[in-house]
Amino acid sequence: MADLTEADVRALARALELPMTEEDAAEVTHRLNAFIEALAPLADLPAGGPEATPAPVDPDGT
Repeated sequence: MADLTEADVRALARALELPMTEEDAAEVTHRLNAFIEALAPLADLPAGGPEATPAPVDPDGT
């Protein structure tokens, strides 16, 4: 997967209406690319697996 560019990150911020200064663009780009790289090994995990079991919900909160 290609790294995000600063232009990509600025466009995402605009699309999500997130405030971001030009000074922050480089740091945010670096952090997002590091996050994507850290998650990359998860793509190799098999898609199938045990079915998720919902946790019981106590409507009374006790």
